[in-house]
Amino acid sequence: MNKIIAVSLVADSADIVESFVRHTLTYADEMLVVDHATGDGTADILHALEAEGLPVAVERCETAELCHEEIMTRLMHRAFDAHGADIVVPVDADEFLVTEDAAKPCRAVLSRLRTDVTFFAWHWMYELEEPEKDGGTFLLARPLRRKKRHEPIQKAIIGRDAARVYPLLAQGTHYLYRVEGEKRVPAPALEISFLHFAHFQWRGTLHTAVKALNGWIGNAAKYSLHTARCSYWKEHFDTVFAGGTPPVALSAEESEAVQGLILPKAQVELRYTKGAAFSPLQSLMRLSEQLAQDFAEERVRARQNLVSVIVPYFGNLSFWHRRLENIASQTYPYMEVAVLDFADGASDLQKMLAPLHLPHCIVRADSPGWGVRLAQAARGEYIQWVMPGDRLFPEKIMQMVTTLELDDELSFVLADAEEPATAEGADPERFVFSMHRSHCFVAAGAWHRAYALAAGRTPMGGLSGVLLRRRVLDACAWLEPAFFRKRFFPLAAFVLLFQMEKDFRAGVFDVPLLSHEFHDEGTLVWHPAEWASLLLSCGQELAAHSFVEARQTLAERAREVFAREELRAHADFSRARSIFEELFAALPE
Repeated sequence: MNKIIAVSLVADSADIVESFVRHTLTYADEMLVVDHATGDGTADILHALEAEGLPVAVERCETAELCHEEIMTRLMHRAFDAHGADIVVPVDADEFLVTEDAAKPCRAVLSRLRTDVTFFAWHWMYELEEPEKDGGTFLLARPLRRKKRHEPIQKAIIGRDAARVYPLLAQGTHYLYRVEGEKRVPAPALEISFLHFAHFQWRGTLHTAVKALNGWIGNAAKYSLHTARCSYWKEHFDTVFAGGTPPVALSAEESEAVQGLILPKAQVELRYTKGAAFSPLQSLMRLSEQLAQDFAEERVRARQNLVSVIVPYFGNLSFWHRRLENIASQTYPYMEVAVLDFADGASDLQKMLAPLHLPHCIVRADSPGWGVRLAQAARGEYIQWVMPGDRLFPEKIMQMVTTLELDDELSFVLADAEEPATAEGADPERFVFSMHRSHCFVAAGAWHRAYALAAGRTPMGGLSGVLLRRRVLDACAWLEPAFFRKRFFPLAAFVLLFQMEKDFRAGVFDVPLLSHEFHDEGTLVWHPAEWASLLLSCGQELAAHSFVEARQTLAERAREVFAREELRAHADFSRARSIFEELFAALPE
């Protein structure tokens, strides 16, 4: 029995995407989905389906350029190589693989296909008879119409072994091919006559306008305004531009009611679809904003300024290796890796660094003065730390370098994490704060330093959420004081970074650019002692009433931390508590 994986690149499809996913999973074992900068609620529905436990893996692509061919080819090979697929079905969110033969259901047919062959099924234009009604009902269960004849277009269904010989998917996933010299050689394909793709391309006036705008601009961004590809998108775009509606609805003469579809035996119920409000203006504004960002990034990419990515190593090789894989996924091409070795693992680290194909060095951190050594070894104009447990989104460094390169007023930029990493039952607001709050947008560094000292909280994104100019680290000893006995102290790091100069400014991203994959309980265990130590050394910077309030809050938080049962088993628990009590006793009342 073949393992079947569907791959998809999804645009604004909030009205249809839940029906699409639930239907596709009636014949596919898994789905790999790329969300192409959707803004109509599609992303929320996809993540709700993922959180529900359905075998759907979602990632996001923010570029305005419509790289359909490249993204779908990458997803196809990921399905084969990383997910063990035997058959891959490339399918868009408005395409439903269906059958009219009860004896030949989609899953049964795909499960028995040869893997050394490419197959195809025909494309058939479908429409809802009443698109404005029953938006929360499974799409294929609603009254449908379709063209009396299928389109002269085929959609590929791919076997694992065939993809080794013909490794590329054409735009639109109509065929598989390989390149010989300067020519494309399509893979031979066998028709599956009893399956077809029901294509709901046009779904109302506003959706038509959104699709025409996004479709043409996305293709023009990739191929130029004068491309010959997808010329129908240009025709539709010009019609919308002139205030009209593209003539896309099926006429009564060319269409017929659909009656014979074989629907899944179990009724498909929708949970998250509440209808979609398509706005051509909002869609165009989002796309224009993304085009501006793409243009800025291209200007910066041409400058080829180096980013040094610092990766501390504390002794866990497999975990540390995942950080290297994360760095390799970054879209910014001009990087080097500087490993800060706290565990004397240079030989093992060197073996793992070799396949990375990036310039790299290892800096020993088992003796004082490593900040100077790190400054000498790291050559980048910009510095990115990647701390244990953190995963950067692929676009993080590219977007942040662009901001710093084009805005010389900023000393560094930072972003929140997707979700705070806290122990179960903990209140994240007691340990971190979101930079998205209005009072935390671009502001004086001295304000942030005082806030971190008084509240004992750090930005939600942590040190990995920051991209720094080199001079900022030069001014704070490359954060060496924030590391002690092979442990990182985040509050100390941000007190160092938020310098005292009143003209110090930091830029804040209004979207998360990383996630915390796990929470280090040691950070919580040592937090009270860390904060107490900072109040002892820097507390004079605070007003008297602020210091008193901070001391009181520290006492309450320490009681909370040391009362947690899950922390009592930590190796440092007793020592961290003892040191805190000694430091707290030394604080002036």
